[in-house]
Amino acid sequence: MDTMVPEGSRRERRNNESRGRGRWIAASIAVVLGLGGATVVAISATDSGASNTSATPARHVAIRSTTTTSTAPPTTTTTLPALQQPAAAALPPFTGTLGPGSDHAIVQAYQQRLADVHFDPGPIDGNYGQAMTYAVQTLQKMTNLPRTGRIGTAEAIGLSAFSYPPPLQPTGEGNRTEIDVAKQVLTLYANYQVRLITTTSTGSGEHYCYDSPRVNPTRHICEVATTPSGRFTYTRLVKGWDKSPLGQLYQPYYFNGGIAVHGYPSVPTSAASHGCARIPMHIAEYYPLLVKVGDPVYVFGGQPSQILSSVAIAPAPAAPPTSAPAATPPASTPPPTQPTPPAS
Repeated sequence: MDTMVPEGSRRERRNNESRGRGRWIAASIAVVLGLGGATVVAISATDSGASNTSATPARHVAIRSTTTTSTAPPTTTTTLPALQQPAAAALPPFTGTLGPGSDHAIVQAYQQRLADVHFDPGPIDGNYGQAMTYAVQTLQKMTNLPRTGRIGTAEAIGLSAFSYPPPLQPTGEGNRTEIDVAKQVLTLYANYQVRLITTTSTGSGEHYCYDSPRVNPTRHICEVATTPSGRFTYTRLVKGWDKSPLGQLYQPYYFNGGIAVHGYPSVPTSAASHGCARIPMHIAEYYPLLVKVGDPVYVFGGQPSQILSSVAIAPAPAAPPTSAPAATPPASTPPPTQPTPPAS
């Protein structure tokens, strides 16, 4: 005989069973999709203990994947070392300006500060020579001051609180050379830090001509003196003096065809070369020890190379063969004279 169960109790039991099945199905889906790496967005029945006959069954849960499974390796970002800035320095006061003949003790303090921030003023001896002038001109180029080569109030303040400007190639290699054509400054980096800052003189923009190749030339070429922008690498070093079609270069380290970083007796404050980057002679003495073949060179602010004309050189006419003078026959010897018999 069947036991009579009130209608309300049967309805409550069915609801509880439906809720139990819904929770089990939703949990199963979440586990399976979670293993696949997907994100589950679901609308499910409430987990309340109260009876709710209008609850949505779990089999009608809406599922939307917002991510896709990928087997590609995760992307990694390399953080380059920060540019280390020099600490501020207290420098001795002076009146007027500093230049050749100024107080040695004061000059020596400024020479030391220039060397500390990787300019090269030459020996730290208190003598305000050409190397010191070049170093101060480099500072003036970087800080947009008149390029006098003398230290005034503005130079003293700028040097005391000097900081390196941001690299022109911020994502460049740790060991690289940057040439700023606009400011006429060359900066050498070693392990992402400033190793050397020096004045330079690049292509003047003037027209010039030369014969090429150097030996037995076949063309006469005219072009514009430029130092083109771009990324290059050092290709070869010539120790000592190298004779080029346009003159002598000291310790040239070539990086773009015939364009090199090299020493020169004169490094003007403006662009004056045929395209190379001139540097002071005392720096050119050791510069090849700071770089090597394959190191990158970045040039910024340069103009594209421009050849104005290239004309074949006509070979020199061959000299006519020199004919040997006609041979003179040897003089013939007359036959001996027969003696005349005496008169009989």
